[in-house]
Amino acid sequence: MLVRRRSVVLTTVLCGALAVGGCSTTETGNAQPSSTTDLSAATAALWDPCSQIPDSTLRSLDIDLASKRSGILGAEEPGWKICLWEEADFPPNYGISVATTIYTVDQVRAKPNNVDFKDITVAGRSGVQFRQSNYDVDEECNLVFPTASGSAQFGVINTTSKSKSMAPCDRIRKVAEAILQDIPK
Repeated sequence: MLVRRRSVVLTTVLCGALAVGGCSTTETGNAQPSSTTDLSAATAALWDPCSQIPDSTLRSLDIDLASKRSGILGAEEPGWKICLWEEADFPPNYGISVATTIYTVDQVRAKPNNVDFKDITVAGRSGVQFRQSNYDVDEECNLVFPTASGSAQFGVINTTSKSKSMAPCDRIRKVAEAILQDIPK
């Protein structure tokens, strides 16, 4: 039962990450890969949080290294490098995601279900904080920062009332402060 609950939470967080940055073919002014080959090359060139965040950094954040998941249910998503972990000190309905994508901060802002935008600075980098409208303010928080290849996103989802002693945005800021310096601008 515990493994199944964890899989549901991990899938929910990862799907939420994808919902953040998807693009529309009707948008103008945003350069996007023009072919599958371009998309594959752009995806391959992204910084990979699953392989490039040091284990020592994750341990210092009380993140359970054994809970690491890449992609969506083990499948990679074109245009994204996604990694998600559960936290060692929290119940299984609490997950942390770190992703890089070819999609820009402006595209994140353009998604109708992304709400409560707030300009932020973390580890000396300007970015945007937001949540998805299908989550309460005490259940989810995302931070997104521009990069040369698109953007880097940090997210937390907390659907267990037992662990709501730490606000999601406070927790994900702490994670971003520790990791953001390693992600290329």
